[in-house]
Amino acid sequence: MSAAPRTAPVSHAPGATSSPPPSTNAQPLSHPSAGAPGGPPPASPTTLALASFLRHNGALKMRQGVLNGKRADFFRCKRALRALQSPAYVKAQKKKGSLLPPITTEEEAIVAFRALPVSSLAIRVEKLTRKSLATKRAAALAAGGPAGAAAAAKLPPESALSKTKGVPTLVFVREQVVAADDELYYVWIWEQVQLRIYLYAGLGAATVFAIVLFPLWPPIMRLGVWYLSMGLLGLIGLFFVLAIVRLVLFCVTYFATPPGLWIFPNLFADVGFVDSFIPTYAWNVKSEKKKKKGAAVGEEKVTASVSAVVAEDDE
Repeated sequence: MSAAPRTAPVSHAPGATSSPPPSTNAQPLSHPSAGAPGGPPPASPTTLALASFLRHNGALKMRQGVLNGKRADFFRCKRALRALQSPAYVKAQKKKGSLLPPITTEEEAIVAFRALPVSSLAIRVEKLTRKSLATKRAAALAAGGPAGAAAAAKLPPESALSKTKGVPTLVFVREQVVAADDELYYVWIWEQVQLRIYLYAGLGAATVFAIVLFPLWPPIMRLGVWYLSMGLLGLIGLFFVLAIVRLVLFCVTYFATPPGLWIFPNLFADVGFVDSFIPTYAWNVKSEKKKKKGAAVGEEKVTASVSAVVAEDDE
């Protein structure tokens, strides 16, 4: 008989919606900075080392969600606990100068991970769907009174939910429970500054500096830039001419020889540069196929309805 998963509830995220903990064993734990005007305590070097190890760890299988109107990476808590007990963590912890704490059991992993929400590096969230939103609103209204009406008013409207498939809407949860549970999700609030960001910033500054010093360039370099700019302007003009010509040709062929002929039909499609010019031409038959498919579906529905009526008459 397997033991129940260990849980360790921690801080309360400010401004979060309340949600019952997934385990009856969870007991509220006071935040170290409760009542302090400065907010959460600063992260210790050990906590930052844990966050650096987990932030871009492939074992977490992070996904993107919409939190407060912005994209954010979220993950299951149980995957983070597994990563803290993995051989990769043991190897990283034994490196010289490593600040990672030794972890050998699930209880030690829970204690270590609990430092992330305490320092507001990762906060517990839940996925909000249309069904769960309707359930929360109905429960709040059923409670009655001003408190229930206020709780229902705080819920986001259905139109605010993410419309992108595979990118759910996330909301903060007040009870920050840490456990190896499938329904516990955490979102990253902390973003590790990577070296490539500094490289891009340096490259951008160097480019601006080079443009400012353009009058001091050698004459041959300035002449080369002029020819290059004229070539780019010519390509842009050719693109506009091609778009106009293909539109005029389609309008003519649409009435002369329906359903119309497109030159470079994938020119404005969401494909690569080379694929935009493949094929060279094609007839506009997509809409016709959709109409035929819709008509076939309608015929199937009518046939099914007639069959149902005939069966009822036979009975």
